[in-house]
Amino acid sequence: MKRTIRFTGMLAVIFLMVISCSKQKLEEPVISADFDQTIFHLANSYMSALPDLDIEQLSAEEKKLVELGKKLFYEKNLSGSRTISCASCHDIMKYGVDNKALSPGDKNQIGLRNSQTVLNTFLYGEQNWDTKFKSVEDQVMGPIFSELEMAMSGPDELISRLSADPFYQKAFAEVFPEDNPSINMDNIKKAIGSFERTLLTPSRFDEYLKGDLDALTTTEKLGVHSFVINCKSCHSSALVGAGFAVEYPIFGHHEDYSDSNRDDLGRYDVTKDPEDKRVFKVPQLRNVEKTFPYMHDGSVKTLEDAIQVCSMAESNYRLSEKDVSYIAAFLRTLTGKIPEHALEQNPTFRQ
Repeated sequence: MKRTIRFTGMLAVIFLMVISCSKQKLEEPVISADFDQTIFHLANSYMSALPDLDIEQLSAEEKKLVELGKKLFYEKNLSGSRTISCASCHDIMKYGVDNKALSPGDKNQIGLRNSQTVLNTFLYGEQNWDTKFKSVEDQVMGPIFSELEMAMSGPDELISRLSADPFYQKAFAEVFPEDNPSINMDNIKKAIGSFERTLLTPSRFDEYLKGDLDALTTTEKLGVHSFVINCKSCHSSALVGAGFAVEYPIFGHHEDYSDSNRDDLGRYDVTKDPEDKRVFKVPQLRNVEKTFPYMHDGSVKTLEDAIQVCSMAESNYRLSEKDVSYIAAFLRTLTGKIPEHALEQNPTFRQ
C-alpha cells in the first residue's frame, strides 16, 4: 500500500511539473503600456498596411479583364512545349511560389534565380531580383520568352496559339472591343497584370498597424521592435521590403553568408554599372514564412537562418538567439490569407 501511495504521489508531482513547464512556455513577456505605444508608433513609422481591395466592387468590364488574366495565368499553352504555366512556378496555394531553390522550366531546364512570389508584388516599383522590369505588366513577358523558363519561341507563336483558341477569340474581343486584332502583346500583358493586381494578402499585422494593439502578442511586438532596430534600413513600406523606393543593397556587403555556389552579378546584368555588381532588389517579407527557401539563389532553407544571414551579410552583426526568435515571431504575423478567388478551381467572382 505504501508503495502504491508513493508511486501515485510521484505521478502527481510529475503532472504538476508538466503543467508548470507548459505555463512557462505559454507565458508572454510583460512590457509597459508606454513601451507598447512606442513599438506601435515605430511600426507605423517604417511600415504601412496593405491597400484595401474589394474585387466584388470592380466594374463588369474590370471583372472580365481580371478573369481573362486569371485564365492566362493558368494557361499551359503559353509555354513552348505546353507543359507549364505561370502558376507552375507561382503556385497561389503555396503563396505564389513553388518552394524550390531554383525552378524547372518547360523542359525541366533549371533557372538561375529563386522564383519570387506574385502576391502583393504589383506594389513594387520594379520587378525581378535584378529590377529588369518596371511593372507586373512588363514582367509578364520575361518568363514566357525566357529559354530557362516557359521558352515560348516568340510573340508570333504566342499570338498564333491564342488566336486559334475559340475561347480566347471571344474573351479578348469582349474585353478589348475597340482593338483589332484584340489578341496582341499589350492586351496579354494588361490582362495578366490586372489579375496580379488583385493578389493582396492582408494579415494580422495590418490590423495592428490600423490600431488594434491586441492583434499581436507581446512576443510578436518585441519582434517588431527588434526588426525595426535591426532591419528597417532595407525592409520598410507596406511590403515590409523596398516597395516603390527600391534599394539595391549589396548582398554580402561584408561577406556572403548564404553558401551560394554561383557568382550571380545581379543588377549589373541589367545596367552594366560596376557599382551594381552583386546587387539585388530587396525582397518583400509578406508571407515570408511560406515562401522558403530564401535569397536570390534559394540557398537558405529556414526563416531563422535567413534572419541571421541577412544581419551578418549586411551589418556584420550576429543577432542574439532571442532577437532571432522575436523577429521570426513577428515575420510570421505577415502571413496573410490566400486570395481564394485566384485559385484555379475557384470562380474569380461569386455568382
